[in-house]
Amino acid sequence: MQETVLTGWDWAMILALLGFSIGVGLLVKDRAEEGGLEGFFVAGRNMRWWFLGTSIVATTFASDTPLAITGWIAQYGIAGNWFWWSEVIAAVAMTVFFARKWRNTGVVTDVEIAELRYGGPQAAVLRTVKASVFATFVNCVILGWVFAGMAKISEPFMNWEAFLGPGLYGFIEAAYPDALLFQTLDNSITIVLLVTVTLFYATLGGLRAVMITDLVQFVLAMSMSILVAYLAVQHIGGLESMWTELGELYPDSPDSEFLSAERVSSFAPAFGEGVSGSLGIPFTAFAMTLGIMWWTSGKVDGSGYIAQRLYSAEDGGQAEKGALWYAFANFMIRSWPWAIAGVAALVVYPRGEVNQLADAFNACAADAGYCTAQMNACLDSRYACEIPEYALLYTETDAAGNTVFLEDRERGYPALIRDVMPVGLLGLALASLMAAFMSTVSTHINWGASYIANDFYKRFFNPTASDARMTWVSRLATVGITLLSAWVATFVDNIGSMWELYGGMMAGLGLPHLMRWFWWRANAWTEIVGMVIGLGLATANFFIGATTGYGEGQMSMLPGWMASHPVHVIGWISLASGIGSLVATLLTSPVDERILVEFARRVRPMGFWNGHNEGYSSERGLAASLLYWCTGTVSIYAGMFGLGYLLRLEIATGIGLMVLCAISLGITVHGINAIDRARGTAEPDTQAEGASA
Repeated sequence: MQETVLTGWDWAMILALLGFSIGVGLLVKDRAEEGGLEGFFVAGRNMRWWFLGTSIVATTFASDTPLAITGWIAQYGIAGNWFWWSEVIAAVAMTVFFARKWRNTGVVTDVEIAELRYGGPQAAVLRTVKASVFATFVNCVILGWVFAGMAKISEPFMNWEAFLGPGLYGFIEAAYPDALLFQTLDNSITIVLLVTVTLFYATLGGLRAVMITDLVQFVLAMSMSILVAYLAVQHIGGLESMWTELGELYPDSPDSEFLSAERVSSFAPAFGEGVSGSLGIPFTAFAMTLGIMWWTSGKVDGSGYIAQRLYSAEDGGQAEKGALWYAFANFMIRSWPWAIAGVAALVVYPRGEVNQLADAFNACAADAGYCTAQMNACLDSRYACEIPEYALLYTETDAAGNTVFLEDRERGYPALIRDVMPVGLLGLALASLMAAFMSTVSTHINWGASYIANDFYKRFFNPTASDARMTWVSRLATVGITLLSAWVATFVDNIGSMWELYGGMMAGLGLPHLMRWFWWRANAWTEIVGMVIGLGLATANFFIGATTGYGEGQMSMLPGWMASHPVHVIGWISLASGIGSLVATLLTSPVDERILVEFARRVRPMGFWNGHNEGYSSERGLAASLLYWCTGTVSIYAGMFGLGYLLRLEIATGIGLMVLCAISLGITVHGINAIDRARGTAEPDTQAEGASA
């Protein structure tokens, strides 16, 4: 058992965060009870842009994210971030094409749009199936890797036996159910405590409580991320020293099994062969990431928890500005503290030392002295030793019973927190990662519960339920979703495999979700077929194929070259589901004209509507939307890379890109504000409040 590393002050910081979260739930309880479903799940539809945009970022900023990025940088360099940087294109598309449309729908859940858009029995089935899948399966997969990430973070710090005492700890150990064990009892106690607090405020205060805590939790988490990066760099001697030492540790050599310093610091990916070899990203994987995956994602139009924030906006203009703020904050602000920390971890804990440490262990393992005790402590806890490099070392036993020493570079981030944070700030840093965890969990349990309450209970069991009853149903649904997700999360051992499963499941929804907004011919079968193919192939890959972790996915029904990388698998699923959706659309009957006209009246879509939107044209034309999509995308990439070049001490290039960012952003914001300037701040009559299909 490791010695506790948290002081009384550290515990005070953690308890303060938990107390604040509980207080918010109590404070907004009455507001959540006003308006039934709308009060609980869309916060009364009066949220401002900065509020809802920050809430989306806070949810996206999960506790596992900096760990994953640290691992990517060790494997692919900074360019490994393109796996999520590609989503900039989708985020801006969601802003200019869909954010205002979501607000105009007046729905409570995104699946409700199925009956609004298509009508008929097929749409009713689609709504039911999507609600079931999103509320349980998809939600649990996401929370599964979030829980696993929190376990990795808490492991080096939380020694509950030292805090509670051997007697109470032993009692808990004897009584704790194995079905809710997250790797270790210490991890389990931490996660159960955080989830209990999260459940308390999310159940009492609904979406309003979730968003208020999101705001504070994001500020705390982001501030600490910046501080960790700064202190890690100062630990090395500053930015210039970090880049210099990186070059000395990882010279460019054809014989090296690791990336060179040049490749680590590059913003453009190195292309290599193999499944996910440390020397580069397969070119085909990168091409699919940049050309396919951003739009085949089920979130390309903002579906899910993002849509929930958009239709909680005060009006369409606030929804668009909130979506744009999310895009900037998520990519430009979040990227670099984690990227710099990932590079610093490669310097503080150099790669290649794992073998040296393994040799040292084997050399003294037979001794009865300090060396043996120290090494065994390292192996038992992975952190409880004086050798800091062991923070990145763990062991496995091979088929022959031999101990194999491996690296887990994701552990570099919590190791930095442990080693560079001064006394008195460790608890605050840990609290910030707990805050990131809670913000993600709170959103997903609220979002998941919205399907249970709105799309099942009210729809099938009690359509005339009072606001008070719907509030209590919503609270019970929140509890149920939390318990189910927690139980499923206990089976998650590999974050990467969960990411791969999720990506595959959502790949079948991207094209259908685009078609429903732009093409009158799309119908319920468009989405049903795409979803079935995506879910079927992703599940087959996960349960039938030989998936053993990130970068090792192998679909048994595909040739090896088609499944040599997780992105390849997701790309082929996207292609298959997209073709299936198109074929299903053309072979089935179109939507009734009355349904199409009513949808156009309410939403004012753009694109190809064959006259069904006559008199209800979009507030912004297709050509203008394409322009602002381009300028918005340029502004974020320019700002993101401009800041990156400044951190690389290439000042002139950095300043030039920041200027380009400012110009492009100005054009985009001008375009977003044009609609509201043209008609004041009033929304069109088409914007319905709380309408249900």
